Amino acid sequence: MSAQNLKQNLRLPVIGSPLFIISNPKLVIAQCTSGIIGSFPALNARPAEMLEEWLLEINEALTTWDKANPDRPAAPFAVNQIVHKSNIRLEHDVEMCVKHKVPMVITSLGARPELNEAIHSYGGIVLHDVINQKFAHKAIEKGADGLVLVASGAGGHAGTQSPFALVQETRQWFDGPIALSGSIASGEAVLAAEAMGADFGYIGSAFIATEEANANDSYKQG
Repeated sequence: MSAQNLKQNLRLPVIGSPLFIISNPKLVIAQCTSGIIGSFPALNARPAEMLEEWLLEINEALTTWDKANPDRPAAPFAVNQIVHKSNIRLEHDVEMCVKHKVPMVITSLGARPELNEAIHSYGGIVLHDVINQKFAHKAIEKGADGLVLVASGAGGHAGTQSPFALVQETRQWFDGPIALSGSIASGEAVLAAEAMGADFGYIGSAFIATEEANANDSYKQG
């Protein structure tokens, strides 16, 4: 899957990053209908059975939007899967993604060929988040379609490299889809990410303040 294919229904080259607790179906739907790729962590849906309810809600809402807005279809959405062996829900959550044909899966904390193959079985794509070239090479070798480059300044398990170095080093050997993460919160920053060689800006914190985000008002105002 090329970056150009991914951008087909986007108004902005942005992926809303999966935010622990914060991201929910309402936020994902708002992101996708606004023209950016929305995402959420599978583990935000608790208990595990709730994941299928969320996927049904999102797919139904986006299908309804597309019927009502044929000239402005919704962007695809993504589910973040924690691939680390400590995630005892992984098999179940991947099965749900396959069953409901989630367009994109973003994997973290490990790369598993069997997960990539499962998502590829119905035409889905996989982006894997990495902090350096060692993990980037492993991800692509194991079948990921693209990379989320987690540079210095990003949230979560952030990397330590400058985004300039991280993108440049990656583009020396990889020409597939790249999203850049790390203190990106404005149009100027997204443009800068593209100028460096990334295809997408990966934005998280800016969405905490939205009406749809699952956060209390004091946190949103902070």
